[in-house]
Amino acid sequence: MSSHETAERGVPENAAVIGRGTDTADRNNLGSGAQPLHPGQLVQARIRGVVHWTGTVETVSVALGVVWILENGLGERKLLDLREYQVGPQESADP
Repeated sequence: MSSHETAERGVPENAAVIGRGTDTADRNNLGSGAQPLHPGQLVQARIRGVVHWTGTVETVSVALGVVWILENGLGERKLLDLREYQVGPQESADP
């Protein structure tokens, strides 16, 4: 695909989905700890402090602002928009 075709579709030339890995840019919504996400990490996805999803990170694309997780429970894959969710390490249920 030419850069002209790419521009017509509204896709930046440097946009790429990183498979089973991470993108090293700093644009992520990681809550208060601001720790980078890594494949295999157990995380919680929250909106306004309420946990919506808990699972294991599969893929992170900071350039696109998304993270794929394998959700605990049913084992479904979830695509989380980091502009919408605060994603951070899973908190322990122990006091």
